[in-house]
Order: sequence, then structure tokens, then C-alpha cells
Amino acid sequence: MKKRLFTGFAAAVMLTSTAIPVTNKLIAKTPVGTKKVSAASTSSAFLDTAAKQAQKASKKYGLYPSVMIAQAIVESNWGQSGLAVNANNLFGMKADDSWMGPTYTSKTREETSAGKSYYVNANFRKYSSYEGSFDDNGKKLREGVSWQPTRYQGAWIENASSYAAATKALTGTYATAHNYNTILNQRITAYDLTQYDPKVFNATANYTVKASGSTYDWPTDHSVSSTSGSVSKGDNVTVDKTITYYNGSQRMHIAGKGWINGTSLDTGSALPPASQAPKGEKKITKMLMHNAYIYNAKGKRVKGTKALKADNNIPTYGTKTINGKSYYRISTNQYIAAGNIDGKMRALKHNAYVYNDYGNRDNSKVMKKNQSVATYGSAVTIYSKKYYKIGTGHYIKKANF
Repeated sequence: MKKRLFTGFAAAVMLTSTAIPVTNKLIAKTPVGTKKVSAASTSSAFLDTAAKQAQKASKKYGLYPSVMIAQAIVESNWGQSGLAVNANNLFGMKADDSWMGPTYTSKTREETSAGKSYYVNANFRKYSSYEGSFDDNGKKLREGVSWQPTRYQGAWIENASSYAAATKALTGTYATAHNYNTILNQRITAYDLTQYDPKVFNATANYTVKASGSTYDWPTDHSVSSTSGSVSKGDNVTVDKTITYYNGSQRMHIAGKGWINGTSLDTGSALPPASQAPKGEKKITKMLMHNAYIYNAKGKRVKGTKALKADNNIPTYGTKTINGKSYYRISTNQYIAAGNIDGKMRALKHNAYVYNDYGNRDNSKVMKKNQSVATYGSAVTIYSKKYYKIGTGHYIKKANF
């Protein structure tokens, strides 16, 4: 059995995707006409170019530029690796069967199961500039791998509350090294890479639609995302998240609908959020712990709305029992199941570990048999296994209850 070696940074990080491979076991070819430059000038020149391309790619694919830049720094050694110099390949992307562009061939060191080293020629993707390399990496982070398209969803800007949350999500998925996020975070903080990140504003405001059009599943370029619905001119909509990019453009999330470009909304005169509140009801903000569908007063799903996402604060206006089940009112004739907020107490039948959003054991703490635990909503599936959510980013296997 053959075993592929990963080097440089990858000595600490074994990449898990076949399209995000090895860069540092390459037998380096010295570029013609190279000259010695200081480390400071090298890093400054690299950032000047890389930051611009990272911002473009992150806007297209809905990612954090700071994370992409940090990955490029680590993977390519500030653009000084053989792949970076000869092929503008900053992320070690191999030329698999799906690649139709030019390639760059270099020797890599392999190892047998017995530990014996040998060398083979490998083909890597070759780009005309850093722009192509960043775009390819952005596409990979958004579209995942063939057997798991949502593999890196925890790093998407709509899901990750910060760059640190994004790097944590890539640990154990993009790379197996337990300290991958620490390695990236150190570069991000040391070089102030968050200055290149978009501004994410989590607040609720109501606007009027000024141009009819589609809404989208992701806050990406429309060429990347599928449509989720539509809005019509004159509609009053509730926006619960706004992302402002480096060029001033905005993408806004319409609650229950999807993402839309800010130019489609009249953002100059936001309607007060209370305009859709049930009259006479006191507003109480609560944390939504589980994704929740929206129902009407008869307990039927409201057509044209998407599930509200967990781990967000939402306004509630009292409770109502519908068909024997408790609901929170969130707007006029709109309700969500109370179990998505209040939870249900369940007793553990076995000692149980706690897991994170990616099915990885989150810590060594063991919850004891017979302990009562609040669970939120129905069981969720993480990599084919069923879990109950017990808190933000924390789960226990359903089989333990």
C-alpha cells in the first residue's frame, strides 16, 4: 500500500480532499532569475497581490478573505514555494481528471506502508495568475467534495460568526491537524488580515422591495448559488443579516426567503420591525436553538417561507396552542414550534460524549447516565448519525437517550 507524504506546513496538516493536495513534498525547481529579497518585502508584496484576489474570490463564494489569505501564506510560504513560483498554485491543487487547463509537473516523494520513500511525477494545476488559484480554492470551499458537497459549510460567511469560527470549521475537514485553526489564526492576527474581511451585521430591519427578482440560497454571486424563491416590487420584507463587501456592495438575508442583493431593496427608509408585530403583544427576544419552520394559526406550513436558522435571536410575541402543541408567535399569523426555543428535558440512558457541528467529539467531558438534559427540536443528522442538539454547537447522540 502506498502512502502519500505531506510536507512543509503539511507535515503538520494532512489534507483530506483530493483536490486540495500536497504542496511541500515537491522537489523544488529554482526559478530562473530569482534574487534574494528581505522577508518583510516578500510578505508585503505577497499581501498586496493576494489580498485583492482573496477579496474578489470571497465575495464570489461567500467566504472570509482573511482565512483564504492565511491558507495561502501557509501553503505557499508567502508565494515562494515551487508551485507558487512556477504555476501560481498557492493551495497545492492537483490536476485531476476534471481539470481542463494547463498543468505543471513536479516530483513528489511518496512512501510505502513499510516506510520506504520513492519519487513520482505529479501533475498540478497551473494558473496564469494568483486570481485563478484563489478562485479555485474559493470554489472548493463553497462546493466541497464530490462525496460531501457541504463539507466546508462551517467556514461559509453566513454560517461562521467570525474568522475564528471559520478556521475551526476547517479543522478536521479541510485538514486533519488538530491545531490547523491555531496555525491560521496566528497569521490572521499577526498580519491584521481581518482588515480585508467584509462587515457582517446581524440585526433585524424591515425594507420595501424596489425591484422584483429572485432570492438565493447563498450570499454568493448568482452564478454560484441556486435560487430559493422570489420577491415582488412593493413587498415588505424582514432582513436579519447584512454583509457589506470591500467594494461597498451588500448582500442581505430576507427571513424565510433567502439572500438578495442590497440594490433590490429600498434601504434608505427601513420600516420599523414592529410593523409586523401582532398588536397588543409584548415583544420578547429569544434565542432560536434549532432550525424552525414557520406555521400559520392552523398549524400549516406557510408557503413561500424557508426555515429560520438556529443560533439567532428572534422576536416573539407570546405563545399559542395549536392542535395541542405549543408555538411562539413571531409575526402576524406566523408561528414556530416552542420546542425549537424552550427545548425538552430528556434523561440519558447511557454516559454520553458531547459533539460539535461536524460530528467531532468537542471535549472530554462525559455527561452521566440518568442526567436530565434539555434537547432542542427534532434529531438532526450529522454524517449519517442522529444527534439531539443540547446547545449552540453542542450535540449528544440520539442513541444515548
